[in-house]
Amino acid sequence: MTWFAPYPLFLVRGEGTRVQDADGRWYEDMIANYGALAHGHNHPALVGAVTGQMARGTALGSPVPLQYEHAERLRALNPSLERVRYCNSGTEATMWAVRTARAYTGRDLIVKIDGGYHGTHEWGQVNAFFAPHRTVPPHLPGVPEGRLASGVALSAAADVVAIPYNDVPTATAVLRQLGEQVAAVVVEPVLGVGGGVPSAPGYIAALQRLTRETGALLVLDECATLRLGPWQVKHGVVPDLTTHSKIIGGGLPLGAFGGREDVMALFDPSEPHPIYHASAFGGNCLSLAAGTAALDHFGAAEIAHLNFLGDRLRRGLNTAAASVGVAGRSVGEGGLSYFHFGNTPPRDAADTARLRAGREGLRSLLHLSLLNAGFLTAPHGLLCQHVPTAPASVDALVDAYVNALDDLRPYIAVHHPELLEADPVGTRQDAP
Repeated sequence: MTWFAPYPLFLVRGEGTRVQDADGRWYEDMIANYGALAHGHNHPALVGAVTGQMARGTALGSPVPLQYEHAERLRALNPSLERVRYCNSGTEATMWAVRTARAYTGRDLIVKIDGGYHGTHEWGQVNAFFAPHRTVPPHLPGVPEGRLASGVALSAAADVVAIPYNDVPTATAVLRQLGEQVAAVVVEPVLGVGGGVPSAPGYIAALQRLTRETGALLVLDECATLRLGPWQVKHGVVPDLTTHSKIIGGGLPLGAFGGREDVMALFDPSEPHPIYHASAFGGNCLSLAAGTAALDHFGAAEIAHLNFLGDRLRRGLNTAAASVGVAGRSVGEGGLSYFHFGNTPPRDAADTARLRAGREGLRSLLHLSLLNAGFLTAPHGLLCQHVPTAPASVDALVDAYVNALDDLRPYIAVHHPELLEADPVGTRQDAP
């Protein structure tokens, strides 16, 4: 995620919406730590919360009032969190959500999205968006084969069925055939690493209906999409369990999972045989203090501003590509955006893979061009803004895309002529 040729940046400082590298050069930060930051760098309220908590203790080894204070704010944003537990990351949150679903249903099988990313635990690295280390035959005809990351046990694929994103007929067929074995359906409302693909209207609601029919739990992975509102509140879907991370820690590591009270009651230590959940740093005071301050400064106005910036950026990037005659589309929702080469936006992770195939060099050159123009973006195409980001900064990024794509036209003409739609007046024709 952070390495790229010829060498990655080493960053030494963040200030507002900018970051500085080890050579002293400043960049406008258009990644926001891959969506994990919402308030920019060194926000005074967050800095004050962390420094004040440092004097009182960082990890006290016991329940602390800060857990309740943070949970109250988190539930105010997301009312489906009737009960919440804390961990250290999104990886842990999704791992624990699935363990909870298995304990509640007494079933083992997990249905996930092909190309969906839910962290680096075993089942999360089955059919994630990467080049597979090895493959296994699919569970059913019509669904993708199992793809395992390097180091993942072959046995992990036995308990995971991957289905294409935004495909209700396939989801219906799988859930109706395997439903009595399925503990949970785990889904991102916007496909993150797989290309920023939004869920189609009605898709998550269809998954919710299918899980209710079969007795499985719907787990909505909102680790990235809380910055949208969260997504489930914005779109009126109430899952059984939800996972959060990224912006809830205010720049420090924090994860949370929760949902229905009857499901989360399995963790009640006063009852016989509770689910055992321990973590030396889960819900630590420092992360909770930063996260509480962050959530105190993340209301309707801040969310609306991030959504406004994202909409403005996507419109601008689409116009930028068209203005220089290069086929390119920006996709996403709210404050999460991606840019893809090609005329048709991806519908699922397989589409994203096809759009990227053979274009690694072009995508790398675009990323490096933006860096040279003073914009920090993700090599794989993710674009996120901070609450303090000004519309003028978004417009400047769009201008940088125009210049970069214009400069790359001769290269595209040689290596990717299928992406050239026209030869607009004023486009430079110098050699690659």
